[in-house]
Amino acid sequence: MTNQDGRHITLTSSELGELWKNYIGESLLNCVYTHYLSNVDDERIKAILEKASNMTKQHMMKLEDLFNKESFAIPAGFGKNDVNDQAPAVFTDKFYLFYLKETSRINLLQFSNALTVSFRSDVREYFSECVKDMNDLYQETMDAMLAKGLIIRSPFIPVPTEVKFIESKDFLHKLIGKQRPMTSTEITSMYVNLDSNQLGKSLMMAFSQVVKSEDIKKYIMRGRDISHKNIVILQDFLTKDHLPAPQLWDPEVLESKVAPFSEKLMLYHVALANAGSLFNYGIGLTSTFRYDISVDVARLVTEIAKFSNDGVKMLIERNWLEQPPMAADRDELAK
Repeated sequence: MTNQDGRHITLTSSELGELWKNYIGESLLNCVYTHYLSNVDDERIKAILEKASNMTKQHMMKLEDLFNKESFAIPAGFGKNDVNDQAPAVFTDKFYLFYLKETSRINLLQFSNALTVSFRSDVREYFSECVKDMNDLYQETMDAMLAKGLIIRSPFIPVPTEVKFIESKDFLHKLIGKQRPMTSTEITSMYVNLDSNQLGKSLMMAFSQVVKSEDIKKYIMRGRDISHKNIVILQDFLTKDHLPAPQLWDPEVLESKVAPFSEKLMLYHVALANAGSLFNYGIGLTSTFRYDISVDVARLVTEIAKFSNDGVKMLIERNWLEQPPMAADRDELAK
């Protein structure tokens, strides 16, 4: 891109990183949507999947055009060899809708973040369009889930009728006796992280059924169990305050043993789910005041981070992890 003086404006490190990361994610979603579309029956869900698939393809085309103009090597990402569109369904149509809701939600946050660290007008315009696309997709998906009765709303709590200030440190931590009820922001965090873990658990349940490599199967089953433990702990916080918990999506995983995706894609998808979970927990901790909740969440985050690191090692061992744009090694150049 050139400015008004005709000088070329190079991409910054943050722009390079976000564009590179986005392309790999879009190529993965393109494969996922290809499989889902080959098995979906519900016409309303099919229409939303087609919309999501078209958005993904448009994003990839725009990124490829930008990469070519900048002599930026197009990431390998994922392609035809990573999806088996002849494989039978591994999930129900209901799960497709839940998947769309969760991916559009996390992408809405990720694109918003990418926009705030971009400087060139064309890059800002691209991520602004992505934010709009994800908002449209999220709204349509949420409307469909509500219409089909597939989602439990976060609970209703009393509306404040007066302004109150906290008068005791027991608000943060009570050494003896029952902890105070959760705040609205803490309940929100519970719901977001429950949905995130339920998506991860269902994906890993399905992947563990179809993956052939024993070490990858063992790793994914470990992740499934970690997600289940997260769900149990988060649900327990809600039930102690007599609050309803979101529904489980385990029944929406079918019994197919045929892999719809390559092992590379499935392992990388688990890595993306880990990153999304850590991102959600990080946001949730900023609005959590109760010490007992913070301690439990910090412990869960530590386990997820260790699990995520082990998965990255497996990707590296198989030469499946692409190297992101890096700063110049000045010491090496000086030799």
